Formats: sequence, structure tokens, C-alpha cells
Amino acid sequence: MRRDEYFEKLLEVIEELKIEAEEKPIIVEGKRDVESLEKLGVEGTFIIIAKTPVYLIADELVRKGIREVILLTDFDRRGRMLAKAIIEEFRHRGIKVNTKLRQEIFIYTNSGIRDIESLFSYVNKRLF
Repeated sequence: MRRDEYFEKLLEVIEELKIEAEEKPIIVEGKRDVESLEKLGVEGTFIIIAKTPVYLIADELVRKGIREVILLTDFDRRGRMLAKAIIEEFRHRGIKVNTKLRQEIFIYTNSGIRDIESLFSYVNKRLF
């Protein structure tokens, strides 16, 4: 795939994220991740997990009856480890974890970003 085709696919993934976010909360690492996603037009419920133990977040989701979440942790070592812990804990609790969008963002940015907070600037640079 050519570079411009990858970018088109990335824009499609962001549109899909906007639709999915209407019904499912998005798990991110920090406030800047939320800001980046909001600048891209993603609206919905964001769960920031920066300093909260994963099991407490899972407890809250179960209590609220939430059955599925979108996982958008960063692509660095810490983000990958966090993703693994979340997937394990949430699936154990019966909460489906959508990792597809996170994987596609990584693929279609050509590994050009290391974190979700950089997504807006990555897209913005290529649009203008």
C-alpha cells in the first residue's frame, strides 16, 4: 500500500472510532489522549487509567453494566504492558475489549506515532 492509501485507511479507522465511541467507552492512558481524540471529533465516554489500578476500573465497569470497551493505550512498552493487563483483567470479568482500532491506528500510521496524544498532530500535518 502507498503512503496516501495508508492515510486514507487511517481516516476510515478514525470515522469507525467515532461511531463505536457513541456506544462504548474508550480507555486511554491520560488527559492528553482525550484531548487529541476530541480534536479529531471523537465524542463519547473516556476512561483515563493513568493512576488507577486496572481491577478498580473493571469493578466500576461491571457495576455499571458495561460489557464492551475500546482500548486505546499507547504503542510504547508501557502501553503494551498496560494493554495486556487490561485485556486479561477485563476478559476475566466478562468485558469485551476491542483492540482492533488500536491495532489499525498503529498499522496505518506506519508506526509513525508512539502514543494516542500524537494522533491529532499526525493527522493534522497530513491534511494541511
